[in-house]
Amino acid sequence: MVLAQGDDFAGYRIERLLGVGGMGEVYLAQDRDLPRPVALKLLGAAVAGDPGVRARFQREADTAARLAHPNIVSVYARGEYADRLWIAMEYVDGTDVAALLDNGGLAPGHAVWMRPGPPIARTSTTSCTVM
Repeated sequence: MVLAQGDDFAGYRIERLLGVGGMGEVYLAQDRDLPRPVALKLLGAAVAGDPGVRARFQREADTAARLAHPNIVSVYARGEYADRLWIAMEYVDGTDVAALLDNGGLAPGHAVWMRPGPPIARTSTTSCTVM
């Protein structure tokens, strides 16, 4: 079930689909309580019945919620609505890595500017067993 602009899901108002992957969909939505956009990740219906996948999805939210780092999005809430697990997290406007690579990758100066961040974030997540 793909949600459309204006749909309500667990109190979040859907703006648009951001992406689809093997685990489900991610939408840009309006926060249900505060005046801010959120990235709303929904576990896909095709995998929602798998207890292992459900546990991993919930563990992802719980682990990410314990992390505080500029290179890791904040998790605001998680739950279940209409038999689908969801995670509401910080929305960061921009592009994805695939689109970046399709457009020629990063300029060297920008890549150097970004370099200090990811290893710190990776170290933070490694200690919590999430990559």
